[in-house]
Amino acid sequence: MATMRQSVFIERAADDVWNLLRDPASVTTWFPQMTDVNIDGTERRITLASGLTLIETIVSNRDDLRRFQYRLTGPLPIESHLGTIDVIADGDSRCVVVYSTDVIPHALAFVLDGAVSDALVNLKNLMEKS
Repeated sequence: MATMRQSVFIERAADDVWNLLRDPASVTTWFPQMTDVNIDGTERRITLASGLTLIETIVSNRDDLRRFQYRLTGPLPIESHLGTIDVIADGDSRCVVVYSTDVIPHALAFVLDGAVSDALVNLKNLMEKS
C-alpha cells in the first residue's frame, strides 16, 4: 500500500477552515479540476473538468476531531483507498491541514499526491484571502 501525507499551515482559525472542509459538497471550491459534486447519503460523486466522474464513500465526518475521511471506489481501478483530512489548531488564528492518502495500487499514488498538493495550495490561498 502506498501511503502519502501532505500538510499546509493556514493563517486562519481551525474552526473557520473546518467549516469549509466539513461540507462534502464544498470540494469544488478548493480542489482544482473538480467542477461538480452530488451527494446521496454517504455516496459522493465528483465530476472532474475532464468529464470523468469519481465515486466516493464518505467514511467519517467528525466535528469533534475536525476529520473528514472518504474512500474512492470508482471508476479508477482501485483495490483500496482511504483519504483523511485533519484540521488541527495551532493557536487561535492558525491551523495545519493534514491530508493523508493510502492507496492500492501504488501506481495511483503519484497522481493522487500531485492532486492533493494542488488542492492544499488552493485551500491555503482561498482561506487566507477571505
